[in-house]
Amino acid sequence: MFYIIDGNNVAGKLKMLGEENFDKKLIEMLRLYNQGRNSPVLLVFDGQEQMGDKVVIDPLLTVRYSPRDDYYESADDLIVEIVEKNLNRKKEEITVITDDVGLKKRIEKTQEQFGGNVILERATRFAEKLIAVKIEADTVEDGGRGLSKEEQNAINDNLLRLWK
Repeated sequence: MFYIIDGNNVAGKLKMLGEENFDKKLIEMLRLYNQGRNSPVLLVFDGQEQMGDKVVIDPLLTVRYSPRDDYYESADDLIVEIVEKNLNRKKEEITVITDDVGLKKRIEKTQEQFGGNVILERATRFAEKLIAVKIEADTVEDGGRGLSKEEQNAINDNLLRLWK
């Protein structure tokens, strides 16, 4: 199974779209989520550069920023292109994660044209999975004490001062 994630859509569901470096925060959440899974994930964001960008985070997580030119208006165009190429090559089953109705319709049309199997998963549901994994990771990190990140950092800072 190959996962393509509409990054801006999922970030919006997580209410982090307006935050500074929201893309890096989502990448970290996905890295945690994908640990122990053996499925390649492509996270696609709207890019700001004319050429776009591609960053390999680890062997199973790649991030693409869509180009900004006459062909690509948004990440949606890049996602549809990737789905089309995979269906055309009869590669593995694809799951696209988005709540974007327009993108879903374009993918369904592409699937009708090329055949193959594309599963559409709701970004809202996927965002809930990411939150659950983050909460679990935070709980493990603080030893199950229910401390916030700020509380953990304050304790760590105090311990460092004591040890110096």
